[in-house]
Amino acid sequence: MDNMIINSLEQENVFMNKTVRSIMKCNVACIGGAGFIGSHLVNYLVDELECNVIVLDNLITGQKKFVNKKAKFIWCDITHSEEQLKRIFTEYKIEYIFNYSAEPYIPVSFARPLHVFDINARGALMVINAGTEAGVKAILQVSSAEIYGDAPEHKIDEEYKATPHSTYGASKLAIDSLVQCRWREAKAPVIALRQFNCVGERETHEYIIPVIIEQLTKSNKIKLGNNSFRDFQYAGDAVRMAVELLEKGNFGEVYNMGSEEGVKMYDLAQMIGKIMGYETVEIEVDPTRVRPWEIWHLQSDNSKLYKTITKRPEVSLEEALKRTVEDYKLNGWSYEI
Repeated sequence: MDNMIINSLEQENVFMNKTVRSIMKCNVACIGGAGFIGSHLVNYLVDELECNVIVLDNLITGQKKFVNKKAKFIWCDITHSEEQLKRIFTEYKIEYIFNYSAEPYIPVSFARPLHVFDINARGALMVINAGTEAGVKAILQVSSAEIYGDAPEHKIDEEYKATPHSTYGASKLAIDSLVQCRWREAKAPVIALRQFNCVGERETHEYIIPVIIEQLTKSNKIKLGNNSFRDFQYAGDAVRMAVELLEKGNFGEVYNMGSEEGVKMYDLAQMIGKIMGYETVEIEVDPTRVRPWEIWHLQSDNSKLYKTITKRPEVSLEEALKRTVEDYKLNGWSYEI
């Protein structure tokens, strides 16, 4: 009898995961859609896929001015009420959900670990539960490559052991586990995306690229911390690939996404310097900028993802940096709501 039940569940999993999903012209909720990557997603959904989009955001890290004028904005704190989320999803007949909401700035997790875990992990669970109860077709829950912690100096896939170095990383690892558990427990139609670093317009935190650009507006002499290696993907590419993953990915599973390429931070500074007109950049190591428990190498292996989707990164790191620098020239980082 037990074997019959297991076989039945496996068949159901296969059937539900192979159901054709198409997001074109559908009703979509983008949580965190006023933020950096989320705003790129909303633009793609509205302008290219003709979706009816509602953006849910509490504007703590996002900016309302980033929200596409064709999308409907609703101020919402996802940790406040699961019932409120369910009402919104039901009222607007939401078919698909993207959850890009997070406390994304890792240093915050050193000082306010409970705050970060609450927003990232509990918030994700509330979205998954509310979306499932509202009968949505699929949910893409964004996780992070920070779950891996120490990694070898080569590409890593989803099977690599997770050893997060921060509460932020631990909160994202909890999300991955919740995605898998809620699929098994409640048939929650949710997929986890382990996103590696992104670059592009509308970055709003003191991430490495804004920090470098900001300093280079004054001179070619800058201060940096660790010379770690990161895999950067243009945000516009990332959201296009994320949409296809939502349409084709298997529920309850986790997928890496990055450019599969990367760069060390000091070399990144030289690339940005050249874009900004400098022959070379002089770098001073600033001990106050050295992150404790640094992760020295993160580079995605997209093999699993590429067995599922056909889209690939199109914008090179150099072009993505040019677009980011141009955005800085036009807007700076001191955005106001």
